[in-house]
Amino acid sequence: MLNIKINNININNKYTSILYNSYNFNNDISSLLNYNATIIDDLNKTSINTIPEDIITSFNCDYLLKTKDYTKIDEIKINILNNIILDKDIYVFLNVLTYTDYQFKTKVINYLKEKNKTIINYTTDIEEVLLLDYLILIYQDKIIIEGLTKEVLLEEKLFKKLGFNLPFIVDLSIGLKYYGLIDNISYTPESLVDKLWK
Repeated sequence: MLNIKINNININNKYTSILYNSYNFNNDISSLLNYNATIIDDLNKTSINTIPEDIITSFNCDYLLKTKDYTKIDEIKINILNNIILDKDIYVFLNVLTYTDYQFKTKVINYLKEKNKTIINYTTDIEEVLLLDYLILIYQDKIIIEGLTKEVLLEEKLFKKLGFNLPFIVDLSIGLKYYGLIDNISYTPESLVDKLWK
């Protein structure tokens, strides 16, 4: 179990999402460096030349090798790939995965999990919280609720009161459960389809 602090938030779970509506990223960099961490944001400029070609290919980013006219999203992907190949213990994403497609961000998370790295993902995208096990919900710089992602997402009224939507698949599952079409909540499209076809 982890025991680190970022912006006075205790991070105790190896795979943590921090969902927020407004937040001041004044992270204690020196503290994170003590934990062998890297912070990934959308401000860093990095080069594709430092990324091994097999990594670029495995993340389906071959097209980046064929052009130098990168979009902002391309630059973010290059930055992320440059950082995840570093041998750090902790990877902190500051609302950057949000700009990438679902396939890419899933590959990034799975790659780091396979290497047994700690992942902390600050995000404004409710769909992303399903990628990690633990969820901390911040509203106007205050922690409102935290816990296992699947349990926190059951607090539907709290999310709606604060102006957050639930992830689409969870929201749909809750509706289907209400009408007696399924017995419990699904957190992936695949599991929902399996339940509906039974």
